[in-house]
Amino acid sequence: MANNDPRQVVRDHLIAPSKLASQASAPHNGSGWRSAISRGGMGAKAETIRFLKERSLPGRKVLAGIFENQAGRMMNFTQYLVQNEQGVWEVRGGSGGGEGGSRLVREQPWVNLGGGGWPNDFYAGGHVIDNGSGVARVRLVAANGTILEDSVEDGTVLFLSEQPVDIPLQAELYDHHGKRVANHKVFDL
Repeated sequence: MANNDPRQVVRDHLIAPSKLASQASAPHNGSGWRSAISRGGMGAKAETIRFLKERSLPGRKVLAGIFENQAGRMMNFTQYLVQNEQGVWEVRGGSGGGEGGSRLVREQPWVNLGGGGWPNDFYAGGHVIDNGSGVARVRLVAANGTILEDSVEDGTVLFLSEQPVDIPLQAELYDHHGKRVANHKVFDL
């Protein structure tokens, strides 16, 4: 019988072994960025899974958190779930990577997002690279004018939209006083 607790569905997905399907390195820009597409789960140690944030719409959820994988590396995750016709939650997408991504050094504050589902089932989540600027809120402005906003909690932001979201998006980062401290493009494919 299928489990209908969304967090348990995510746990079950995360603890399943991961199988690498393809991998690519970024251009030689010194960032060390790599893209890897895996099938299966993420090889998490079940006892280390910690949920940081959750956003919900009818029949859709996105959850973010961290865990330690079987190799002992701290990882972050964003998991997108939908309810099927029987009301059972299923993982439909996600992103994640090494927890070290939140400690990357950038010239300006930055939001490092993963996501998908554009234009009609948009979700995204990730970490804010603060650079000491006190980023408290991130706003995403889509190419079609849709605006999404989230507060930073545990260095994490999550987005889920009922409105169409066309890419690319402009990310605007604001401090506790409402002053914009940085902006950059995201999902500029």
